[in-house]
Amino acid sequence: MPFHVTKFKVELKLAINRLKLLQVKKSSLNLKARREIAPLLEAGKIESATVRVENIIREDLNVEALEMVELYCELLIARVGLVDQSRTVDPGVSEAVHSVIYASSRVDVRELTMLREMLTAKYGKELVLEAMDNSTGLVNAKLVRKLSVNTPPDSLIRMYLTEIASFYHVKWRPDEDVTPGGSDDDTPSGGLKEPESVIPVVPAESEPSAVVGEGSGDELASDKDEALPSVPLAKPTAATTATAIAATDELETEGPAAEPPIILPRAATPSKAPATQPAANKAKASPQQSSDGGIPSLEDLQKRFEALKRA
Repeated sequence: MPFHVTKFKVELKLAINRLKLLQVKKSSLNLKARREIAPLLEAGKIESATVRVENIIREDLNVEALEMVELYCELLIARVGLVDQSRTVDPGVSEAVHSVIYASSRVDVRELTMLREMLTAKYGKELVLEAMDNSTGLVNAKLVRKLSVNTPPDSLIRMYLTEIASFYHVKWRPDEDVTPGGSDDDTPSGGLKEPESVIPVVPAESEPSAVVGEGSGDELASDKDEALPSVPLAKPTAATTATAIAATDELETEGPAAEPPIILPRAATPSKAPATQPAANKAKASPQQSSDGGIPSLEDLQKRFEALKRA
């Protein structure tokens, strides 16, 4: 088929529309397939769900590849002048041309086949064969990976199964058994729960008589006496005994609901002096008030000091 710019642009637009329709169709089919996997997970059929998930992953990658090819077709429409002017592939459209030719043999789109024939007439058969085999490495690496037929890794399969189970509210976890009805434990339990091992715990503040076989009573008593230091106790006095008895009587009369009284220590009261003092104590006066005593008053001292100044 000879190359014509107008025909080339029309085929690119038709290819874009067909690629969009394929993306919508494959996405709807994948959604239906996901809905069918949820009952399999709920029933424990993990192997069947895994096989179907591999097909879903492959279709999802194909949808992403179709989207990339669609973008390359739009790029060729925008730069169609570079394709028309030169007989060799321009660097600005080299990746787009090689990627479209590479996808034409791997995607079921008739318009891509027409574009490949027109590019063969434009650039030659040798370039088309190199692009189909990707011998020059000019095809987009992501497009090559998405159009490959390799088996998806187990981590990706587990991630898909977890996402489907979470979306449809299915109780399934990735760490469960792969084989339906299997068990991680090879030895059967017999349906009985094994008793837990009971470790006897001896209290820290237990009496010596509660421990049997640890030694005689005299040895334990001596050890206890050595461990506890001796504290001297104060001897009770008559005042403290009377105070304690009075406090006890008040607690018994008030009843259990009454709050305990606060007992303050009693201060020693000084003995009262007799009302009448002897006449000898009244006769005692201060040295300053006695005029006949040996100690002169302040006025006498001032007079003597003035007399000395005058002399």
